[in-house]
Amino acid sequence: MKSLYIIGNGFDCYAHDMKTKYTDFKEYLINRFPKYKSSLDGILETTTMPDGGEVYDMDEVTGSIIRTIDDCPNTGWGNLEECLGSEFISYIAYENEWAYQVVDFELDDNEIFRSVYNNEDVSNSIVGAYQILMKLFQDWVFNELAYIDYRKIQKLKKKPSFRRSIFLSFNYTSTLEEIYKVSKADICHIHGDASDKTSQIYFGHGDDEEFKGFIQYIGIDDAFNMLKKSLRKNTRQAIEGNNEFFEKLSHINKIYSYGFSFSDVDMVYIEEICKYIEPQKVRWYFNTYDWENNKDNIDKIRKLGFRVKHCRRW
Repeated sequence: MKSLYIIGNGFDCYAHDMKTKYTDFKEYLINRFPKYKSSLDGILETTTMPDGGEVYDMDEVTGSIIRTIDDCPNTGWGNLEECLGSEFISYIAYENEWAYQVVDFELDDNEIFRSVYNNEDVSNSIVGAYQILMKLFQDWVFNELAYIDYRKIQKLKKKPSFRRSIFLSFNYTSTLEEIYKVSKADICHIHGDASDKTSQIYFGHGDDEEFKGFIQYIGIDDAFNMLKKSLRKNTRQAIEGNNEFFEKLSHINKIYSYGFSFSDVDMVYIEEICKYIEPQKVRWYFNTYDWENNKDNIDKIRKLGFRVKHCRRW
């Protein structure tokens, strides 16, 4: 029998003091765009270049992204990802609401057309700007997390044995490989691998509900639904791309988790695991921090049928 280790960002940032929190991503943005605009009197718009192409002022875009990220509750990646759904989009929209024109159906057709066109134009500009968020996040993974100096990272003093184990890692880093000498063949980097620049990076929310926040503004909802879709984490694609890993789980009888957030967007992976094992026959071991501070997560696992235990060496 083998053990499965589920590794989340807490394993890196809290257990190993690595700069992998989303506040570190924000610092990356600040360092890359030090003149970012913390306040903006206006909306995010493009500038048309002589060749017909359109570009954004990256200082404005970065400032707007930082402001909206700062307004998301809590500081964990799971909370930020969940915030990227309707709540995040509502904030963006309200931040720029003054730019939208309410359609008065007593206006003549030409005025209505101009109002709808303006709404679509403004909202599409905002959508395009926030789609840059995903590209900036990917750049951070490949340009920062890929170059961590693991010689400066200390091992955990206590840990379970990693022998005869496989790993489902939600981290982009190579901590397991570099610090604990785990073979890459035994690790599934489900959201992407910073050391492999051909790797697909997954990040985003899991909210499938259609956004209907501005029905009084014709021409806006379609654009913001496009944004919401572009900021969604494609968990189904991530699972399908790693089918071989999940098929290895049939002989698992122990699961250890460390630093995994159990956020709604990522619970789909736990549900996928349950398709290959019988939870009632598997013991799930929580590390001491989660055992003492995250009772809700323990309840989630119990409801799935797992036998839950406290791992004191983890």
